[in-house]
Amino acid sequence: MDVLGKRILITGASRGIGECMARSFSRAGARVILVARTTSLIESLAKELGGSYHTLDLANEFEIDGFINRVELQDGPIDVLINNAGIETGSLLEELPESDISQVIKTNLLGPQLLTRQVLPGMIARGSGHLVFTSSIAAITPTPGLAVYCASKAGLSKFGESLRIEIKKTGVGVTVLHLGPIDTDMWSRVASNSVFELAQRRFKNLKTLKSVSPNVIADDTLRAVIRNRREVRHPKRFAGLIAVNALPGRLTEAFLSGINFRPKQN
Repeated sequence: MDVLGKRILITGASRGIGECMARSFSRAGARVILVARTTSLIESLAKELGGSYHTLDLANEFEIDGFINRVELQDGPIDVLINNAGIETGSLLEELPESDISQVIKTNLLGPQLLTRQVLPGMIARGSGHLVFTSSIAAITPTPGLAVYCASKAGLSKFGESLRIEIKKTGVGVTVLHLGPIDTDMWSRVASNSVFELAQRRFKNLKTLKSVSPNVIADDTLRAVIRNRREVRHPKRFAGLIAVNALPGRLTEAFLSGINFRPKQN
């Protein structure tokens, strides 16, 4: 997809990876639509980039209901939806308040599913669009202290992979980002988790922890949308592990090749 002039909606756009994505797509000539829970940061960023902004708490069912319709009425049809917003937990499961568990699942998994459900009919009708899901290495590697976060990201990855089969040949692409440590505030919080700290020491001794700049992630995401790539993997030293994890999905997709899942639309 040529992103020049396209409308790119990015959730979690106020900082970190989301902010870098906004800058990267804007430099490529796209019109960015920034979404975050508060306006203080995205308002100035949208003005700087010549885009627009909307506030949304993905864990709030009343705010998310009809959100895409409201955005498109103001800004026009969305060409690319980047489900980037996410929050983490950092505790043993029994020490987590149930409200925190619910918030993580809603923000990281249910929210992206609902936004995708809202935006997809228009993309399919236009025969063009792209969906991006910011997932994590935590989707495939069990991590102590992050059990709920891991579950949410595993669900998001499989959602994206399954959706890709559903919408094959509709003109809508899907890219899943499987990311390890990224130089953001979120990773700083994860790294300071007392439970995860014990695992970190082992990972560091094995030289498997290496953080990546969010600017690299943003630029790779831009290229993935332009070239309709299935996946972005970072850090590269985890690429083999991610590829092995993706194998069952690739085989399933191959086994289902040739089946028309949308006969009513032909």
